[in-house]
Amino acid sequence: MFKSGFIAILGKPNVGKSTLLNILIGEKIAIVSHKPQATRKSMKGILNGENYQIIFVDTPGVHESQKKLNQVMKRYIDGALEDFDIALVMTDNHGEIDEVLEEYLAKIKQKRKKSILVINKTDLMTKEQVDEIRERFTSKADFNIISDVSLIKDPDARDKILNAILELLEEGPKYYEDDIISAETERFIIAEIIREKIMNNVAQEIPYHVAVTVEEMKYREEKGLYYIRANIIVERRAHKMIVIGENGKLIKEIGRQARKEIEEFLKTKVYLDLWVKIKEHWTKKEPLIREYIDPRF
Repeated sequence: MFKSGFIAILGKPNVGKSTLLNILIGEKIAIVSHKPQATRKSMKGILNGENYQIIFVDTPGVHESQKKLNQVMKRYIDGALEDFDIALVMTDNHGEIDEVLEEYLAKIKQKRKKSILVINKTDLMTKEQVDEIRERFTSKADFNIISDVSLIKDPDARDKILNAILELLEEGPKYYEDDIISAETERFIIAEIIREKIMNNVAQEIPYHVAVTVEEMKYREEKGLYYIRANIIVERRAHKMIVIGENGKLIKEIGRQARKEIEEFLKTKVYLDLWVKIKEHWTKKEPLIREYIDPRF
């Protein structure tokens, strides 16, 4: 019997959803940062096995906000919960449930779909703390399986979660070819790699006002490399100067780190040409938000 289905990954910011997706797929397709809100749109990763195909939908972190950017991100979560086979709810040692997450847990319960609770970062908790979080979440939703793991330290974490999914997954068709691991375009993933390096190198709130778009991507046979030109979008001149850094040092470091990872992703040499552009108040304008965080290349 061949099993397949769509798994919606849901949880608060910074609980490890993107880390989980990368571990399950076995390739880095989602950016990871210690700063919350790294994921801005739903992102599909595809895991192919001999008798199964699992399509994971990683969603932005669940939280309440009146900001236009965060409201658009919330719609991606709503969309992911419109059509799914299994909900994989993640939490961590904080075990927080706010009104927004409670609302989504109620939706999962209402749809009577199968669900898994993954409690991550158990290496930071006592057994009593894990049990308390279990009780907190099971009082809000009915979970078929609960898995306590540490994605970073538990070598069996992937197998535990994958086995739980396969136990609940039902018979279904193959949606994608075997060699496809993501439904996202190469350009989108490259833009996300660059944005990750910005998030991890720039302090304070600036990363939340930054977007990246890949404007040109061309393989130059005579040089045996990809030429990639990308724009880093910021809201203010002060932000631009911070991203560039003194004498251009920071933008060069961001470019160096990003180029290295992009070369690993494309399996070829890359010339990365980064430009910092100012687009005032883009995080408050829905057309620009949609253009920058979910570009149709």
